Amino acid sequence: METKKILPYERIGDNASSTTLVFLHGSTMSMGGMHPFASAFSAYNCIVFDLTGHGKSDEKEPEEISGFAQDVEYSVSQLRAQNIVTDRVILLGYSMGGAITCEVAVRGNLKLAGIVLLSSGADLKNYTPLVDDLKAMPMESFQTEDILDALFGPDTTDEVKTQIKELFIATKSPDATGYMDLMVSNAYNNLEACKGIKIPALMVHGSSDVIVEPMAAVETWRAIEGSQLLMVPYKGHSAIFEDTEMIKDKIVSFIHFGSEM
Repeated sequence: METKKILPYERIGDNASSTTLVFLHGSTMSMGGMHPFASAFSAYNCIVFDLTGHGKSDEKEPEEISGFAQDVEYSVSQLRAQNIVTDRVILLGYSMGGAITCEVAVRGNLKLAGIVLLSSGADLKNYTPLVDDLKAMPMESFQTEDILDALFGPDTTDEVKTQIKELFIATKSPDATGYMDLMVSNAYNNLEACKGIKIPALMVHGSSDVIVEPMAAVETWRAIEGSQLLMVPYKGHSAIFEDTEMIKDKIVSFIHFGSEM
């Protein structure tokens, strides 16, 4: 029987904080892509993972979101046992990472104080038309650079576009991995099961997102009783990299709100 491994990770922020924020990156990415956003939460004990088959992880990429979720559950549990992760954990997932976050919450195997879905949702099968269009493309023809223009909303400046594109290119996984990510994400729909989530939940989404349409966040918000929704005007799939401070402030408020529940 193969021994499971803890996912590669970076620990940043305040190790003495009683709250741990665990960040999961999106399709085509590695942990480095989430570092700028996670770094904004310096008051918390932050863990940024390389998902299975990405970055420094030499494991085979799972064929379903549930496989990623299982590996995240194991890794957080092991780090908790080592006192690297505190008892109070909030899971934050971007895009594909949001689907994984949702799945972890649905499964209920890991004690969580809350979840934050960033440019994501519980149903990516019906709200990712760009990925639907890629299905006719052979995997070997896909290049991450070809979809980066779709990250942005109508008011993103050329300078900001260049900065974010450079971040994605510098921290991306191999293109074949990125293509598989998109297909795995596109197959995920566990919206009905979200009605059973009883922990605090926050959806953050750009109103002009064309990679994961905003209705993915709205439908998830509707499904999870008592959840919160922040729709960022005129921003696309890269909202967390453009309006980082405003979104951070909302998440910090959510963290404190959750602690009182």
